[in-house]
Amino acid sequence: MSDSGRIMVTSQRLKLGKRNAGKLVTVIIEDTHFRILHEGEEIAVKERRDPGPISKTRVVS
Repeated sequence: MSDSGRIMVTSQRLKLGKRNAGKLVTVIIEDTHFRILHEGEEIAVKERRDPGPISKTRVVS
């Protein structure tokens, strides 16, 4: 995650806040939401703007 607490998933920017900046997170992609976890604990649930199928994946650390 960036120093500002933002990540990008399926071309959608998600703001998680500065308190989460620098954390390694897991993003679970559901039909209508992204569920973001840190060390197994849910830190955010964000709505998906485009609920269509995801055809590409890429991880950047």
